[in-house]
Amino acid sequence: MVGCNSVGVNVTDLEVATIPVTRHHIRTRGTQGGLTVRLSPDDPQSVAIRFFDSDGLDLSEGEQRRIERLYHREEFRRVTAGDIGDIDFSPRALEHYTADVVEAFDLPNASRRDLKLVLDLSSGAASFVMPNLLSKVKADVLSINPYAQTPGMISVDPVASAARVVQSVRASGADLGAVIDAGGEHLTLVDGTGRVLTDDEALMVFLDLMTAGDEPVRVALPATVSYRAYRLCDSRGAEIITTALSSSRLMEAAASGGVAYAADQDGGFIFPDFLPSFDGAAALVNLIALLGRSGESLAQVASRLPDLPIIRTEVETPFEQKGLVMRTLMEQLAEEDSELVLIDGIKVLSPTGWVLVVPDPEEPTTHVWAEGADRADSERLSSGYVERLRQILSIGD
Repeated sequence: MVGCNSVGVNVTDLEVATIPVTRHHIRTRGTQGGLTVRLSPDDPQSVAIRFFDSDGLDLSEGEQRRIERLYHREEFRRVTAGDIGDIDFSPRALEHYTADVVEAFDLPNASRRDLKLVLDLSSGAASFVMPNLLSKVKADVLSINPYAQTPGMISVDPVASAARVVQSVRASGADLGAVIDAGGEHLTLVDGTGRVLTDDEALMVFLDLMTAGDEPVRVALPATVSYRAYRLCDSRGAEIITTALSSSRLMEAAASGGVAYAADQDGGFIFPDFLPSFDGAAALVNLIALLGRSGESLAQVASRLPDLPIIRTEVETPFEQKGLVMRTLMEQLAEEDSELVLIDGIKVLSPTGWVLVVPDPEEPTTHVWAEGADRADSERLSSGYVERLRQILSIGD
């Protein structure tokens, strides 16, 4: 923060706040941008700094690379002592955020007083947000890891957290359970039977509930979403905007106007009527509101979902060979006259499903996504393209 002041930037310090609260404050208070500094969830010895634009959204990949270039070149702005920025504190950021969530999802009219919820807050900043929100929902809540603390947050294991919620749901007879990650952006759901929903299943639960009304809706989903989602939307007159896999592209589509729902396949859910970015707390209370209006339980909605046999595989690919791999694969598929979709990477459509091949922008890997008529068909599609990529790599060597 002092570094920002030293280059002439006025800073509003939110102290301990979730990433969605930070985004919301940027968007509603007319600031020019923002950032959040957190321990990396993958490496507690590293610090992750994320920058947001004036709408509170992730910067595009090009803008992120530009910031990295300026940093490495040390091309910093220099100001005189009279132009040093100020530090301000916003004591009502949580209250403004809570009020806007309540209004956006009409919580007082959709809450169920008999709802039992088990909630794991992952020892993160969501522990400051959820008490206010849950008081509006009027649910009976059993909280796990309800206090923000760095040692607890560092040691969080998502699988173990979900398992603890499962045990508590079954023991208490709760209607549903949830895990909100330490940053407050992502959500894992557990239904009343104690079954942990996969991220793809949770995406479909929200899609089912959001498209159940009489008025057609517009949703934004990544290119790797199940074709069963397209079938559901077609049957209900809903429109799907297909986006690239990056979070910035998904948020950009969500903020484009007219989109009611967007989601990735890593537990990130977006409701642009409130905030066009990931928000685990808002997603949870909206789920409670949607279930309250439908009169169904999460288990009932999840039980009617189709099987989602999507398989994700990675192929180790050196950075210097990624271009060769994608060009060669493209040439081979063109010779085979395959039906392709090129929104992100190379998506190959087959009679029973699809395969998507996407190089990772940061790691020396290539991702292969596949979905067939069933899991066996998905595994066949996936293994076929994994072998094809390895053959291309062997030729390149």
